[in-house]
Amino acid sequence: MKQISKQFAACAALVAACFAVPAMADPIPNASSPGIAAKLIVRGTLEGVQVTDLRSQRKNDVLVVQAEMVNLTNRDVQVYYRFRWTDAAGMQVGDGEVWKPLKILGQQSQFIKGTAYGPQANDFKIEMSAEPR
Repeated sequence: MKQISKQFAACAALVAACFAVPAMADPIPNASSPGIAAKLIVRGTLEGVQVTDLRSQRKNDVLVVQAEMVNLTNRDVQVYYRFRWTDAAGMQVGDGEVWKPLKILGQQSQFIKGTAYGPQANDFKIEMSAEPR
């Protein structure tokens, strides 16, 4: 009797393994590195868009930022973004920007650029949201 129950248990485990739902792959991360991720504020999901490059420099004593976004899916995605500029104490500089729309076609990349309001801006974050098209 014990042998039959062991065989039944082994058979049940095999059947369960055959019908198990395969594990879903991890979703596409918002950024290609932890350093870039630290500069992003993401509202919801980016629908397969990833920020792969982020550069900043001072031009005429004003902070200028450029980011590259890549759509890693085959469908078009509508991205909305805005820059948040902060001073050395972490306080917001300026009144805040409006959301800017950007359509990224499937398997394509786009660059965005932001310029701070004035020389008091020392740091930034990019606030982003997306929806599939």
